[in-house]
Amino acid sequence: MHSGPHRQQEDAIMRSVVHLLRGLSALFWGLPLVLLAEAHTELYAKGRWTVLMAPWAANGLLLFGLGQLHRFQMQERIWRSALDRVMLLGIIHFGLTPFLFFWHAFPYQSFFGHSVHLLFISGMLYLHQLNYAIRRLAFMIPDQTLRQDTELFTGLNRRVLSFLMALGMLYWSMGWFTAIPAPLYALLKIVDHLIPVVVVLLMVMPVSMTMTMVWKLKESIFAVLDERTSVCRASD
Repeated sequence: MHSGPHRQQEDAIMRSVVHLLRGLSALFWGLPLVLLAEAHTELYAKGRWTVLMAPWAANGLLLFGLGQLHRFQMQERIWRSALDRVMLLGIIHFGLTPFLFFWHAFPYQSFFGHSVHLLFISGMLYLHQLNYAIRRLAFMIPDQTLRQDTELFTGLNRRVLSFLMALGMLYWSMGWFTAIPAPLYALLKIVDHLIPVVVVLLMVMPVSMTMTMVWKLKESIFAVLDERTSVCRASD
């Protein structure tokens, strides 16, 4: 039989793991919802509250998930530091989402256009830091295969996102030039009209890879829990 202090420690670990699994589930479902809510232009014609609430609700789900992750291994400084950076970027991204509506309502206001560009850059930086936090989490789970896979795919994902951020900042900087070649100007006008589609095409791979890593983390945690449960039953 388990002693009292040992039993309390086991209960505390289980509560921590429950928060972790809840947070990973929120991240898994929140990531595609954020991408769809922020890129779905049909929402813009549905009314003010629909436009504002859909991205806010999706981003709120991500922030809820991060809050749940904060309750796992709170004594690990590197892990908590990584989560704090992700949370800060998530709050910034959450605050920038209303500019999607203002940009659609007043498309010729350059301030709103630049704010949406900043939203795009912050979103990629947000996802970049989330991948780093996922990497740190994988190193706290006793699964060597998971660690290797996470190291590989999060590293690839972060390089892709770094390239996309550089591409996005280059596209953003084009608006500051008064004279650009006619072919480049024509290309930029096409991209302006297709920007929601372009965003989805650029972001679908990093988002899907992040979701895959989150799913693998959940599976590995369940496997560890099953193993611990079997050991505890055998000892009892």
